[in-house]
Amino acid sequence: MNSNIRPLKKFSQNFLVNPHFKQKIVDALKISEEDVVVEIGPGLGALTQLVVDLNPAEYYVIEIDERLVTDLKNQFGERIKLINRDILEIDFKTLGTKLKILGNLPYHITSPIIFKLIDQFEYIDQAVIMIQKEVAKRITAQIRHKDYGILSVVSQAYAHIEYLFEVGRGNFYPVPDVDSAVVSYTFYRSLVGVEDELLFRKLIRGTFNYRRKMLRNSLGRIIDKSIVYSMPAQILEQRPEELSVEEFKTLANNINQFLRRGNA
Repeated sequence: MNSNIRPLKKFSQNFLVNPHFKQKIVDALKISEEDVVVEIGPGLGALTQLVVDLNPAEYYVIEIDERLVTDLKNQFGERIKLINRDILEIDFKTLGTKLKILGNLPYHITSPIIFKLIDQFEYIDQAVIMIQKEVAKRITAQIRHKDYGILSVVSQAYAHIEYLFEVGRGNFYPVPDVDSAVVSYTFYRSLVGVEDELLFRKLIRGTFNYRRKMLRNSLGRIIDKSIVYSMPAQILEQRPEELSVEEFKTLANNINQFLRRGNA
């Protein structure tokens, strides 16, 4: 690759340079020759050569920076399928099913990318992604922890999450201001135990937007207060960080039953 390419701040380009961590990321995805692999933001190709060597059935590489696209084409040719677009514009179902995804996600759009993966989870088997350490902590946070929030509950509802390892800032060029960590999402085949997915997501986001308030107050901003007042006091006196993923599912289903009875 052309090592003279200047990293651009607008794309949050911090290139991984330590070969030890490159190999660990690729190994975590457990790629076979039957897999369809998608790499998000290959940059200078830190992971790309390692994936090519594993000879997956298909290998899509999504890169928004045209300068890097030219170099990737020159180095890998037809061994990769290059897509020069913003990852947020990609419809994963056009690439296949049971996709395996990896990448060093741009810091400035980490959360939108993660929610995009979740929104299209039916087409994804596993994603191994390197992100800011603080975001990784939020994703894997457990009930009653200060980092437990929207990203925690939604991620853990749709996938088995593993906090794999940390990558210090000195392993990148240019050196970022934060440390990174690698997490694995192994997506479930369906969202089990939820009657209304949109309502489930709405409740999580709505209650955590007022995370210091009891559910009695936050729910009243999301659904009709007559439904809220019909719910058990024990639930209403809790705050969102006190509810597990399963308890959020139960809450959403109970509210859904109230709504259905009201519309009957």
